[in-house]
Amino acid sequence: MNNLPEVPGLESARVLVVDDNRVNRHLLQALLERGGVTRIEMAEDGNDALARLDAFRPDLILLDLMMPNLDGFEMCRRLRAIPAWKDLPVLVQSSLNRAEDRAKAFAAGATDYVTKPINAVELLARVRIHLQNRALLHDLQCFRERTESELSLARKMQERLMPSPERLAEVEAAAAVGIAAHFAPSSELGGDFWDLRHDTVEPGQGQGQEQGRTMLYMVDFSGHGVGAALNTFRLHAICQQMDVSVLTPAEFLSTVNRRLCALLPNGQFATMLAGVVEPAENRFVYASAGSTRPMVWAPGDAAPLLGDSAGLPLGLLASAEYEERSLPCRPAGVCSSIRTAPSRSRSAATFWTSRDSPPWSPSGWARRTAAASWTGCWSACAPSVRLTTT
Repeated sequence: MNNLPEVPGLESARVLVVDDNRVNRHLLQALLERGGVTRIEMAEDGNDALARLDAFRPDLILLDLMMPNLDGFEMCRRLRAIPAWKDLPVLVQSSLNRAEDRAKAFAAGATDYVTKPINAVELLARVRIHLQNRALLHDLQCFRERTESELSLARKMQERLMPSPERLAEVEAAAAVGIAAHFAPSSELGGDFWDLRHDTVEPGQGQGQEQGRTMLYMVDFSGHGVGAALNTFRLHAICQQMDVSVLTPAEFLSTVNRRLCALLPNGQFATMLAGVVEPAENRFVYASAGSTRPMVWAPGDAAPLLGDSAGLPLGLLASAEYEERSLPCRPAGVCSSIRTAPSRSRSAATFWTSRDSPPWSPSGWARRTAAASWTGCWSACAPSVRLTTT
């Protein structure tokens, strides 16, 4: 949390009076006490004031400019150089009344300026305003820190929706594929996430699927921030409750859509791509609910092969049905990419099938797509998934 002292009211505010004249110091003290300020500390010059800061922790400094040893100008500069006191209000009270002197004081870091002889009503009014502003600033900083802390915790919880490294390793071993993933939302919280489900096949069943079946899906909810993030938890819970081993990608989207329609308020929706990787069949079977067009691009190809992304977004119509489509994946040893990116380049996914490590990193893939005028579909901070058959 921040280093600012709490300022609940004028009576508990701390004021540091800095003046080399003893009579002036006591006069200012009497004026402040008459106005309701009772916690007052006094310093004889700038050095004395700086030495008292940490122990007294003032909420306001009443500062004279012309003092021996360390004058008010230099004290103000040194005060502003200390991070903990850069926002502390400094009310200068001085007999210097030229415009140049005022400008010099403000340049040194003064917050306000009153001239001598002191007008008691004006001084107390300015002191009260700056103490109230100080309290408001303190509350605002505390609120911001608390919000940032809570958003950080929520972001960590949202990141746990994605497969953990341990889970990815289990799928790699079971499905005989290599998986790499990256996720970075464009703000603290977003409406994007991805997941995968691997289901084993009983001996003698699933001809050509000895390693079982791996289904992947990516989601982008409408909106931003907390509301969109909460919807990712809703959808993740729905998906975890489903037995995807008996569903095609199109059936999976239809089932998710019917359940989501009962939960989402009017006007909220999600785009989603769900697909099954079939290395033995050299294809990616998928269904789309309004997601960006997936594409396959193998080394040596002049242009990517684009899939069809037609489909009603989830959460709009409970009776919506989805069409199953497929894209060819080259045989093992040739790299193919299947990628989806929701609008505003906030999310993306890439899948590779190859016997060796993919020849393109995410940044390399971005360069290739940029060269083909696909820059609008890529974000360097987008989540990406990479599958490599072994």
